[in-house]
Amino acid sequence: MNNCAPVQVGAISLGLWLAMNTAASGAGSWKCDAKPVASCVKHHGRLSSQNGIALKIWLIDTTRMVGLESTEPPPQVEKYLDMTSADHSYIYGNFDICPLEPDTPGHLRRVCVVGAEKLVVQDVRGLRPPFRLLSTWPPNGQAGRVHQLR
Repeated sequence: MNNCAPVQVGAISLGLWLAMNTAASGAGSWKCDAKPVASCVKHHGRLSSQNGIALKIWLIDTTRMVGLESTEPPPQVEKYLDMTSADHSYIYGNFDICPLEPDTPGHLRRVCVVGAEKLVVQDVRGLRPPFRLLSTWPPNGQAGRVHQLR
């Protein structure tokens, strides 16, 4: 019976880790293939797609924008970022942003997104009313604190 204890503890630990990381990512699985140079922060912003730097987040309540690199959004988000789609939209929400380079005043900072929550989709052309991506909203309506990206 003592031989089973480490396996059970390991399985429980793995299960808890998966549950916490799945809940933290909010909108499914965001993939970041780069190593951050500073700690990640949650920031309220507007994710958009355009020519040039394909994905950018405007950090709301600032004049700052950050450029996403090495980030793969989950499918339920990605379909709204296709510029040729009738669904092309802005996505507002609380993004877990990880800096990929030191901050240089006056320059677009490269970042990676590892999660997002409370996402709201707004049609770029304004033809449809905004709506919530319900899978990104916590069941009790509460979300973590939002911090400034420094």
